Amino acid sequence: MNELLLDARLDGQVRHDVGLAQYSSFGIGGPARYFFVARTPTDIIRAVDAARECGLKFFILGGGSNILFDDDGFSGLIIKDECAKFAIYNGGSISAQSGAVVDKMVDAALEAGLAGLEYAAGIRGTIGGAVYGNAGAFGHAINELLEKAVLYTRDGGITIVDNQHFRFAYRKSSLSDSGDVVLSVKLSLKPGDKRKLAEIVNERRRFRMERHPVGFGSAGSVFKNLRKLEEPDKVTPAGKILEEAGVRGMRVGGAAVFEKHCNIVVNMGKATSKEVKTLVAMMEKAARDKFGIDLKREIMYIDP
Repeated sequence: MNELLLDARLDGQVRHDVGLAQYSSFGIGGPARYFFVARTPTDIIRAVDAARECGLKFFILGGGSNILFDDDGFSGLIIKDECAKFAIYNGGSISAQSGAVVDKMVDAALEAGLAGLEYAAGIRGTIGGAVYGNAGAFGHAINELLEKAVLYTRDGGITIVDNQHFRFAYRKSSLSDSGDVVLSVKLSLKPGDKRKLAEIVNERRRFRMERHPVGFGSAGSVFKNLRKLEEPDKVTPAGKILEEAGVRGMRVGGAAVFEKHCNIVVNMGKATSKEVKTLVAMMEKAARDKFGIDLKREIMYIDP
């Protein structure tokens, strides 16, 4: 009954038993029971409504760059966000649909001579996902730029909210608790020197190429860096803690600690989600045993 109703609500565009490994930077994941591609914000609203009406759990999938799908796949509806339009305005702002790729927005900002997004060069996730997890790098994060957003709320309303609504914290926003869905955002940038901005963008991308896996599946940093509440500007890299805790060289089946960065796990070719989770638990235990530190996971586990 759910299947027929879901197909009817989404005009027969629902696919079935779609392998999720191809949509994850980890290259891991079993089949999604239902899979729908949303190309407009209206499509996202329709899909969310349909899932709720059918009593199905749903997950909105952006770039798939910081998640781990389960080997058993996903029993509900995967909504693939391909709402990728964005535009730059003369006042120095960018308006973007939730599925816009952050790295492409970096290039557009650079071309327009606008500063603020250059820290995100090389981030291939979507802006909706970036807001959800307050994505950041090199000491900056999306909360510094977000001016407004349009949300589809848990109770079925559409609302425009400002930056304060998200209660941003390190790699976190209120969205993880509210269940609201980002439809679009507005970022505020400022004029910058195009040549200097290009140097920063190129350096950031070069750094990622040198320090991050090339040719192996991964989901970026496994754990969040440590910050003290009383000294929020002081950061202890989780990779440094893990290296000193002795995780270098750890491996479980096809999952291994990346040789150049101890806070990254790579898929050596045929890793399973179970192997990744086992390895991550071993890394977590090593930090706890060595330093008494409980690291907080940055990668999202998507339960089946």
